[in-house]
Amino acid sequence: MKLDLDFTELVRLRSTMGAGQSSWTPKTGPLDPREEIRIQLQSGIEITLDDVTRGPGGLLSYKGEQVILYIKDTRADRYTLEHEPEKSRRFHVAECETLDTMRHAGRFERYVVTNRMDGRFLVDWFENDSGERGETEAALKVCKNCLKAINWRGYEQPNDRLELENGGSQSKADIWREFQISQFLLEFSTFFHDKPSRRDTTAEPNVYVDDWAAISKRTRRGKNWTCEACGVNLRSVPHLLHCHHKSGVVTDNTLENLEVLCAIDHAKQPGHGHMKVPTRDKNKIVELRLEQSLQAGGTRS
Repeated sequence: MKLDLDFTELVRLRSTMGAGQSSWTPKTGPLDPREEIRIQLQSGIEITLDDVTRGPGGLLSYKGEQVILYIKDTRADRYTLEHEPEKSRRFHVAECETLDTMRHAGRFERYVVTNRMDGRFLVDWFENDSGERGETEAALKVCKNCLKAINWRGYEQPNDRLELENGGSQSKADIWREFQISQFLLEFSTFFHDKPSRRDTTAEPNVYVDDWAAISKRTRRGKNWTCEACGVNLRSVPHLLHCHHKSGVVTDNTLENLEVLCAIDHAKQPGHGHMKVPTRDKNKIVELRLEQSLQAGGTRS
């Protein structure tokens, strides 16, 4: 789009002020290496399996970036890829039994790493009857062994699964079928760098994800409703047990960034001076500490 800009008035003012013209001219510079890799990952980077490393929590990493891995040569026909992708190859998000087997077998498939969030993968199709080949985009499904490796949404541990309105919980099939790359990458996006990668021009808003209540409940239940600081069990009053983000980044819902704390200990955390615990809640926590033979510091009396 062409822009018609009139600087006549600006030139007149400069002349009136007697200001000289600047010698500055706009220039382009090289991208930050990390930004360059991220841009490449959006379209996919072909690699060997040895280029992928085990990142924090068993997640897949390429040059310090969290990635998704898949095999481009699916050996499936075009109809299957576009209409029945669940019958084709899986993509990987973690170091799992399947990848371990591939490494030991010396598999030389055409691997691709990406961090594309829309769930679409550029893959190769092949028609056995005609011998035709081509490329298309397919909504591949996640590897079940990956979900097992990271216990996504309680896939491996039923006690960690989300409760449904009818009182039941999600099945393994439901967790696999409903897996969304965007949710997965959002929960782990800030966990891959030693130095903060969030900048005001690139960082997503630091707001809680839509399913934070479910994440918090699953995390607290995984800790047996017990404060990790003082040791008090608050199963009887779960609203007094909080889920704290250690880094302060509330979009980082990795297990390593979450800490289960009673309201009293949560309010003591750096940057939480605004958190006021009502007296009745403090008294209830202290009462339960005493009942459970706990001192204020979390040791047995």
